Amino acid sequence: MPNINDITTSVYRLLKADETLDGLCAVYKGSKRPNCASNPSVTVEAKRLDPGEGEGIWMCDIVTTIFADNLANGIPDHEHLDMIASRLYLVLEDAVISLENAHALPLIRGDISGPLWNTTHEGETSQESTFGLLFIKY
Repeated sequence: MPNINDITTSVYRLLKADETLDGLCAVYKGSKRPNCASNPSVTVEAKRLDPGEGEGIWMCDIVTTIFADNLANGIPDHEHLDMIASRLYLVLEDAVISLENAHALPLIRGDISGPLWNTTHEGETSQESTFGLLFIKY
């Protein structure tokens, strides 16, 4: 059965393969942006792998986080956040990821947060988008 790391890697590969997204930002696996990484950047992580209703059905959340530097006046850079979020939706919404020993259904678009100020990295905001994944283990 696929595990969280396999799912994260599969979505990461899908994002890395998109040349337009690659031109907009760097993409990293995991929930945290590496300290040495410059912005804008995106992280991707699979979370909450739970059994669903019915035998062999599993559910998982795919969380992407966009990191962008604030503008000179300290407000979020909505233009970059929106461009990257739009591209993430184009790439991931209804995408079918490849999982070993499982059949994945198309990803389902979920919620998006507003810009969040990051207390770890001063002068940076982040924005999370969630996608739902259902798959059947066989």
